[in-house]
Formats: sequence, structure tokens, C-alpha cells
Amino acid sequence: MGLDDPFPIEKCSGRVRGAVLAEFQGRCPTIREVASISDAQWLTVPNIGPTTLEEIRRFISEAPAEQRLQNLPTMEDGELLSRINRLQRELNLIASAIRARISAASFKNSAKQKHTDAT
Repeated sequence: MGLDDPFPIEKCSGRVRGAVLAEFQGRCPTIREVASISDAQWLTVPNIGPTTLEEIRRFISEAPAEQRLQNLPTMEDGELLSRINRLQRELNLIASAIRARISAASFKNSAKQKHTDAT
């Protein structure tokens, strides 16, 4: 299965099928088109959550790694810059989510400790 082959929408769950078709205005996209959307962007699409995103990524990862890497040298500078910007935004979103979870966990632990110390 190559990157320019149609995304195997017929193998997807109904939820993923509906979300992908809605995102691409009813047409079946190529694997490359689906792969070009970052996880952060997919998670803003209705009916896409971590589980459905995992299903999408599983189908994308079926494309041979050599074929995925083969296309990078032929990308224009603008495409590469766009891709790195998307990846950096996604990385920043993930880092922010991790910081928020750590902060919330340490706040809860601090509150528990104060409650324990008071009793």
C-alpha cells in the first residue's frame, strides 16, 4: 500500500469512515492526505478521539517506511517548512497538556498533604 493509494476507508470503523469522509468533503482521500493532518488537528474533528485517531494512524503506518521517507527529498522547501511548523505546534500542544497534568497532579498532592497534616 503506497502513500498515493486511496485511504482504506472500507476497512475502517463506521466512526472513522464518517469522520474521514466529512473532513474530506465526502471523497476518499489518499493515505498521504490523511497522514498530512497532525494528531492535534484530527482531535478537533467531530467524532475523532484518541481511539479513533489510533485507528487512523494504524492504517497510515501500513504504508512502507521507505515509501514514506522517499517523498521527503522531493518536497519543496515551503512544504517542509509547513510540515515542521505543524509538527512543532503539535509538540507544543502535547508539552502543554503534559505540563497541565503535572501541575494538576502536584496541586492535588499538595492539597491532600495539607489535609493530612491538618488532621
